[in-house]
Amino acid sequence: MKELLKKLRGIDTGMLCIPALMLLGYIFIHMLFGGTLLSYNCWDSYSLQAMSWLSGRLDMGKNYEWLELAVYNGKYYLSFPPLPSVVMLPFVLLFGERTPSNLVSALYGIFTAMIAYKILKKAGMKRGGAVFFAIAYVWGSNMLWLSTSGGVWFLAQGLNMLLLTACVYFAQQKMRVAAYAMAALAVGCRPFSVCMFLPLMAYFYTADKDRPMADRIGGQIRSLIIPAFIALCYMLYNYVRFGNVLEFGHNYLPEFTESEKGQFSLSYILPNLYNLLLRPVTLRADLTLEYPLFDGFMFYIANPMFLIWFAAVVKDVRQKKLDAVRLCIVIAVLIELLLLCAHKTLGGWQFGARYTVDMLPMALMYLLLKKDEPGGISAFIMAAGMMFNLYGALAMTMLH
Repeated sequence: MKELLKKLRGIDTGMLCIPALMLLGYIFIHMLFGGTLLSYNCWDSYSLQAMSWLSGRLDMGKNYEWLELAVYNGKYYLSFPPLPSVVMLPFVLLFGERTPSNLVSALYGIFTAMIAYKILKKAGMKRGGAVFFAIAYVWGSNMLWLSTSGGVWFLAQGLNMLLLTACVYFAQQKMRVAAYAMAALAVGCRPFSVCMFLPLMAYFYTADKDRPMADRIGGQIRSLIIPAFIALCYMLYNYVRFGNVLEFGHNYLPEFTESEKGQFSLSYILPNLYNLLLRPVTLRADLTLEYPLFDGFMFYIANPMFLIWFAAVVKDVRQKKLDAVRLCIVIAVLIELLLLCAHKTLGGWQFGARYTVDMLPMALMYLLLKKDEPGGISAFIMAAGMMFNLYGALAMTMLH
């Protein structure tokens, strides 16, 4: 009995509280949606792709008019990178056509918060604060809305955030091969996650500062062997489907083949930057919110952790403490932001600016390197973010 009590006292209650609380939250939200947590989501084309693979096809077999499918040589293909379909394979084997994709999306959110908790605890944060900020990292951003739906776009972004958060965890643990592998896998969800390699390489190169130059470079190369193999798998998959190692399929969507400027164009950058930086959310005289539903609004309102990150960057610049690793994180975030803004739709119909969720793990990495304990203002910002995104998640399903 004493041994059992000793083991129970050794359990990290934070790792129990986070999934219990978040699962309860998802149950409540989906009850308002009509009891949909265990439902199949009709926008889940990843499960359909997994079923096609099991049938021996790389294409979808037929057209699903309500899905975003690429049309190439008279066949219909999933137009998104393949990793989320790989993850759906065991679910498809268990559930077939009725895969509970809404639950899978919620699990991505829960596991992301659990990993964030481990990161914060390792950084020295007390258990209560780590539980709050780990949950707020997910629910205080557009990830709350994304994790309530098993639609194809949301499954990709949810898995991407999970993998990049795991990437930060492994980097913190000095497990560089695992960190690079997580980043490489994330590219199979969201291709611009390749930007994470810049801060990772700077971080590990700096960590080896006491080693000879040849060892520092050799260590980086050896660590990139597995990510290179993952990239090769993606390229072979793309080549077999479209004859182009860099083509996941989006360029063959009718939306972009019929567009004058295509999927990406430099001409999209300025209008989209305006949307993300300056397009407002306003409070009407009757105290109701007014916000645009297409192409996003000020991304740091829907994802206020970026406000904490902005303040940290400004402080580091003023105090001349912006070291090489943190500078590389800033550069990587700016590069990814510009790449996202070069996309025609910037995420289309949405609450907030869902594409920018992809950059949150880099902001988390930056704040960890500062080693500053978050204060009351940070807690207020993240709590406000949770309330705002809870409204957004409910509004996008129940009002719009």
